Amino acid sequence: MNSQNSPHFNPPIQQTVLRYPDNQHYQLRSADASFPSTDTTKQDLVAACNEPFLYDRIFRERLQGKPYDRDRAEYFLSWAREGWRNNAWFVFAVLSPEGKIVATIDIKTDQLEGAEIGYWCSEKSTGIMTNTVLALCNIAREAGFRHLYARIAPDNARSIGVVSRCNFSPAGLETRNGVQHLRFNKSL
Repeated sequence: MNSQNSPHFNPPIQQTVLRYPDNQHYQLRSADASFPSTDTTKQDLVAACNEPFLYDRIFRERLQGKPYDRDRAEYFLSWAREGWRNNAWFVFAVLSPEGKIVATIDIKTDQLEGAEIGYWCSEKSTGIMTNTVLALCNIAREAGFRHLYARIAPDNARSIGVVSRCNFSPAGLETRNGVQHLRFNKSL
């Protein structure tokens, strides 16, 4: 690939993210080959992804009502490393001050002109996503991305608030898999 047409990251990437309103220090970290895949990290993912709000919003339909389990967490961490290895998609974990995975955020493709981002956050760590998205935007810009966008369910007021605070602009409705989503764009 031409380096002008693909992102340039230098993993591992680690950046402090402050939680609102108490300014606790969380860490945004690339989930590349250096990221630990331990029983603890897998258990952190299992615990967060089975929280009722996250599970209902993201996993219930996908997993046909079965719990998010250790095998799923192991697959996710392997998939995250694969994206970094292939310079194709870029997953980051957000770690609490105690080192627990409490959120993830990703850039879903290597398309510099317009890549989708996605994220989730544990109920126990609300107040970190706005600063996490802002940090990701800075990291993406430095890697060569020119535009990012997010697709959000119209009833997901929390996520709409996050991208709005990060100066993403509303860009209308999109239908994905038969479901309408609001699209928000940001130039970097």
